[in-house]
Amino acid sequence: MAEQLSNHQAKPQQTNQATTEDILTIFKRRGLFDSLRKSLFADFKESSTHESLIAAIESLVESDSSATLATRNRGKAAALLEGSVNRSEAFGNVNKYIDEHVSTRNEELNRKIEEMVREINNELRTATDTSTEAQKQVTKPETKGNRQ
Repeated sequence: MAEQLSNHQAKPQQTNQATTEDILTIFKRRGLFDSLRKSLFADFKESSTHESLIAAIESLVESDSSATLATRNRGKAAALLEGSVNRSEAFGNVNKYIDEHVSTRNEELNRKIEEMVREINNELRTATDTSTEAQKQVTKPETKGNRQ
């Protein structure tokens, strides 16, 4: 009996509350961040801002100043093109679109994330309850065996 108490005291009480790290890990493993990102990107691809960005990139590639891109290796050409796009007005418009779009969908995104987290938390709680019940079933025969 004293051995059982010391084992019980050595182990902290398990709670049914999942840790933030548990939820975050599961959120990432299931690709839920990616699904939200893909949803936002799909919206962006349907926007006029996306069309203007593509047009601006095509214009940069076709311009005389970018004629040297063809003579450079791919890595250098990509870096030069990226710098040109970052300095262009089109890239600023993309940032503005992202800020506006996310802020208008903020409540919806928060609701989706909260729902996903709640679902994960419930699953973890159910798994913990099931595990705790299984542990109780396993320890019952041992308790009877120790009394003999």
